Amino acid sequence: MSSPDGNRRLKAIMFTDIKGYSAMMGQDEQRTVRAVLEHREIVRECLKDHDGTEHETIGDAFVVLFDSVVNAVRCGAEIQARLKARNDALPKDEQVWLRIGIHLGDIIVQGDGIYGDGVNVAARVQDKAEPGGISITEQVFLQIDGKIDLQMEPVGKVELKNIRNPPSLYRLKIDGAQPLVKQRSWVAPVAAIALVIGGIGLVVALSNRSAPPVAPAPLPAATAPAPAPPAAPVPDLKAEAKVAAGNKVTEALGKAGQARIELLREALALDPDNPAVQNLLAVAVSSAPAAAPTPTVAPPAAAVAEPARPAAPRSANPAKPKGNDDTKIKRSVVVE
Repeated sequence: MSSPDGNRRLKAIMFTDIKGYSAMMGQDEQRTVRAVLEHREIVRECLKDHDGTEHETIGDAFVVLFDSVVNAVRCGAEIQARLKARNDALPKDEQVWLRIGIHLGDIIVQGDGIYGDGVNVAARVQDKAEPGGISITEQVFLQIDGKIDLQMEPVGKVELKNIRNPPSLYRLKIDGAQPLVKQRSWVAPVAAIALVIGGIGLVVALSNRSAPPVAPAPLPAATAPAPAPPAAPVPDLKAEAKVAAGNKVTEALGKAGQARIELLREALALDPDNPAVQNLLAVAVSSAPAAAPTPTVAPPAAAVAEPARPAAPRSANPAKPKGNDDTKIKRSVVVE
């Protein structure tokens, strides 16, 4: 009996993404397209050497499935090594830095799409990788420990958006990987100020309880107004919208058909000036199935005149021919 939720598979799932792809496309489209095509050739050659199955390619992103976890990690390491050799021979503005995330999980294969928590975890793990590096989950680490000639640095549990039980993460130490740039947050400074103010208030309250009351000193004739407290920094709503749009695009990678189109439209609504999202939506819409044309029937040839016959009485409700509802439209998916 087949499973009600499709065909389940245990797979090593690899997600790849180019650092700063949207900014590169905005600066020089032709140069960026040329670099992306070169990067695709490198990735596909490595997939072939390590038995990887290219499930989907959208813009700069690859979604790849492996039956072997060891092969998946070795493939990722070879991709980064070959891209580094390419980058070393090019100026900075033509270099391509790839983030790779790998997770071992149970997925659902349904038609042309893959679904399940394992797919979402792999996409989020890729976001935590260094440019030029590889980030893996604890499930992958347990399978490759002692089998891969690469050092692995434990990161610990990291919050992954919309993942209920995020696994512990590890980073492979890849030669040439760029360190992650930590984003500045306004939460820590504001919390520190609040702690300082609270501590001062506590000291003053304890002092008032132990010391005898003192008559207030007369106020001077003119006192300068107290300086206004510094305003708390306002969150960058535009940056948050871009991050939310990126999350929508990532979620669209695991979808197909109309579901992908809707997610990409939501991403474009969050970040309407992003050319990459515009391109992805155009590709998804152009790949969607279209309605088949209705065949036309040629009118019958003129008949030879016959003697007039008495007209038959017309029925009050003449029957109408029914149209053919059995036309099936097959979906054609083009993977670049």
